[in-house]
Amino acid sequence: MPGIRELLAVALGLCLGVMLVVAPRTALRLSVFLGSQRRRQGRYGTDAEIPKMWAWIVRALGLVCIAIAAFITSQAYV
Repeated sequence: MPGIRELLAVALGLCLGVMLVVAPRTALRLSVFLGSQRRRQGRYGTDAEIPKMWAWIVRALGLVCIAIAAFITSQAYV
């Protein structure tokens, strides 16, 4: 009988995975991987463009999160 832990793990994995797949550039801007934004100089809205390769890597990580959530679901609920 699955408990609240499994349900929360599946919900968190799905939410995080979908967010990473749908909005990878936003996830990168919110992450710690790009460094602090406080040291930047310039006008508002003049951030550098995020490379496409980074966006695809984040999408792949999102798919991994969804796959792990599906695996937990298959083990706990089926």
